[in-house]
Amino acid sequence: MATHPRPPARVLLAHPHPRPTKTRRNRSSNSEAAPPPPTQSGNSGSDPDILTPPEEGRTTAPEEEGDRSDKGLPVVANIRINHNPVASASHSGNSKTDDVVSAVTKGILSQPSGGTLSATEFGKESFKPTFTGVSHAFAGGKCTITATFNPVCPWITQSRGRDDVPSATDAIVTKDNWPDIKSDLAPRATTPFKSPRTHFYSKSLVERHEKFHGTDDDGWVTSSGLDIVKTKLESGTVANSEPAATTAVADLLEAARLKSISENLKWYKGAGTDHDSFEGEIRAYADGKPEYQKLADDVEVQGKKLATPPPAAPPAAPPH
Repeated sequence: MATHPRPPARVLLAHPHPRPTKTRRNRSSNSEAAPPPPTQSGNSGSDPDILTPPEEGRTTAPEEEGDRSDKGLPVVANIRINHNPVASASHSGNSKTDDVVSAVTKGILSQPSGGTLSATEFGKESFKPTFTGVSHAFAGGKCTITATFNPVCPWITQSRGRDDVPSATDAIVTKDNWPDIKSDLAPRATTPFKSPRTHFYSKSLVERHEKFHGTDDDGWVTSSGLDIVKTKLESGTVANSEPAATTAVADLLEAARLKSISENLKWYKGAGTDHDSFEGEIRAYADGKPEYQKLADDVEVQGKKLATPPPAAPPAAPPH
């Protein structure tokens, strides 16, 4: 389930050096030092984390019925994905290094509750990635940006006034209303296999749908997102003096964050033109189809059982 996507906005970053520009995200790479180079003063700074504000990020369609300095150094990304943020830090830069190798690893998906819904929405999920543990260092004509890329996917659901059917044996199922409940829960026979849910719905299955979008996004980060962020970062340059370097690093990170959101949205929509044809929705509904069908079938079994009269009591034994 999801909401009509909004174009990704830019995110303000609380920067240690106040400036009028907006922040951007970063990646970083591991570097193997060549013979010990001389230390370069003034080429490191404390880098703040970069978050996605509540009003930004890619949001699934609702289920209803920056500037750089003229002179700089090439950027090398070294990204880790981790949902346990660490404090940011920066390291004094050196003047020379060997070629840099990028190390990209993945952590645990974060799916906090959060968001707002209109009266016509069952739920939605958003892709709001963050960069934490940010640092940068200069050596050998390169700026190495190190950071943790966190795929954060908040989600929210609501009943829209429907009665929840937590299980087929719940008291809400009776001998009289089971046909209506089954009709509301049974998925349609054709894609995207949505259930009508006009009077009854399953809270747990609606939540499952939104959480699926998060795990779907998580898989995308592993297969494509990290490479997209790395490419975006390594296409930029960073001035090799402070505070310009810290500002440029933040701008690059923010640009990479926005790029990941826009590319994630393209992937979620695929070739689709509306909610029910978006590829991310088709995957989510297909995932929930067997569970909806099972619940609908079990409701029928329970309803017929309740409608069946109890067996007649055996005749009383004749008196002796």
